[in-house]
Amino acid sequence: MVESWLYIFAVFAVLLIPGPTNALLASAAHHHGVLKAFYFVPLELLGYIYGISIWALLVHLTLPIWPMLIHILHLVSAVYVIWMAFHLWKASHLKQLSQKNIRMSRSHLFKSTLKNPKSILFAVGIFPAWTWDSFQNYFLVLGVFTLCLIPCALFWMYFGRKVLAGNQTVVNADRLYKGSAMLLMLSMLPVIIGFF
Repeated sequence: MVESWLYIFAVFAVLLIPGPTNALLASAAHHHGVLKAFYFVPLELLGYIYGISIWALLVHLTLPIWPMLIHILHLVSAVYVIWMAFHLWKASHLKQLSQKNIRMSRSHLFKSTLKNPKSILFAVGIFPAWTWDSFQNYFLVLGVFTLCLIPCALFWMYFGRKVLAGNQTVVNADRLYKGSAMLLMLSMLPVIIGFF
């Protein structure tokens, strides 16, 4: 039973990797304060729930017709994770995204989260297969996901704000990206090994 709960580490790792949603949360905290930025977290959660559920429904409906789709999506997810980790090792675009999104709307954050490729990763690669067996399992996994999302969002609001303000000497954008890339690769090893 413990092995099936190891997905929580992968959820944390994927939620912590820099991406458009995390950059928007950091930007909102930098420009408007952490308290106002925290009001965006329910919209981020809603965007992820919609995105994950749509991908899971798509897989469920196409599985009898095209059983190879889930394997293709697993492969795409694994390649995406590896690409994202190496891309993050070189990139640091947090300040550029912050300058573009000084005035951010709630619909912008929701759409950014809904289109986030992390949703497919959660739906087909990270969440356990028993998630989709019953509504009870679905809500249990989404409850755990919510409990993981809140500290990750707070992390990005707090440290992203510090990095954007430039008053953080120990944690800068480059170290933040490199650390999250290493955490992502370490946490995603069981998912990638499980695929093969």
